[in-house]
Amino acid sequence: MNASLRSDKSFRTKEDEFYHKDSSPLEDLPIDMTKTVVIEYMHNICLGVTKRLITFWTKGKKPVRFLKPEEVSEELNSLKPFMPSEFTRLPRSLEEVEYWKATEFRAFVLYTGPVVLRGRLKKSLYNHFMLLHCATRLLICPETCHTHNFLAKTLLNKFVHDFSYLYGEEYVGYNVHNLIHVPDFVLIHGALDAFSAFKYENYLQFIKKSCKNSRYPLQDTYNRIIEQVNIQTKCNPLKYPILKNEINFGDSINENEYEKVILKNFVVSSKSIRDKYFILKNNDIVEVNKIVKLLTGQIHLIVTPLNYCIMYQDPISSCLIKSFYIDNNNDNCSKSIGLDCLKSKCLYIPTGSKSIAIALLHEV
Repeated sequence: MNASLRSDKSFRTKEDEFYHKDSSPLEDLPIDMTKTVVIEYMHNICLGVTKRLITFWTKGKKPVRFLKPEEVSEELNSLKPFMPSEFTRLPRSLEEVEYWKATEFRAFVLYTGPVVLRGRLKKSLYNHFMLLHCATRLLICPETCHTHNFLAKTLLNKFVHDFSYLYGEEYVGYNVHNLIHVPDFVLIHGALDAFSAFKYENYLQFIKKSCKNSRYPLQDTYNRIIEQVNIQTKCNPLKYPILKNEINFGDSINENEYEKVILKNFVVSSKSIRDKYFILKNNDIVEVNKIVKLLTGQIHLIVTPLNYCIMYQDPISSCLIKSFYIDNNNDNCSKSIGLDCLKSKCLYIPTGSKSIAIALLHEV
């Protein structure tokens, strides 16, 4: 937990001879090896630690297994209608966890995990998972990744420290240990999405499809990429916002109503429950009721502010990571706002008398 860190010099001189198998070609570059070669969260947190935790809960020793695994699967499936359209994959049951993609593990650790695990996992294990959840949300948000970096580091240190007591010292592997170093890379490179592998993994689909020449695969791929870049530069870029699905607005001649408006970072809908809940720049949480375009060309949203409160205080206050309970008994009056008032979208989950609103923090 407190070992001295490698420096660029100690790495290049191989002071720890047992750490090196050979020299890396990256050493030929004028870079700081220990700061530029990063620990990124797609592999470390999503496919590494989160996947391992779920494996323990489903197939591990009896003391760490789910109390009711079938209920967790049912809850995950029940969330499908509420997942915002920015999510490329909807939740799947635990029976299919071996086929989950990195984006599904990301959604679990950032959004759905705290909801579906509560009451279905031993309290000590749930509280331990919440350390990872809160720390990851702090580090993925550009607003908190620096200001609350030390807090995130403290949470991850406790997570790693307690891991051996809960699951066994022999399972504190490379990914689990590396969690204590992730906040340091955030201080250097910015929020987790600034140096994640997600966008590169997505681009692999294009590279695989573009490679047709088995004799010169590199040249073939390069040519296809250049062609794609040339096409994109010639095409007119999309001009946001984009209005979709005009609705008959009766006798009004001053404004037109639309079902959906597409912005650069997210979709706003007045009809779909998955795309109608937002946090404003003044920190209000609102429900979008109408999307109207005035004769002047301005687009306004008719919204209803919602009453909300924090979800929990431990291990940190949920307001720091934008997770709230929503009071379903709401009698607030509607108001009109501009699109520039929107700050972030919410995953809204109806749960009886109090619903849940969790701000989307990851980049799409």
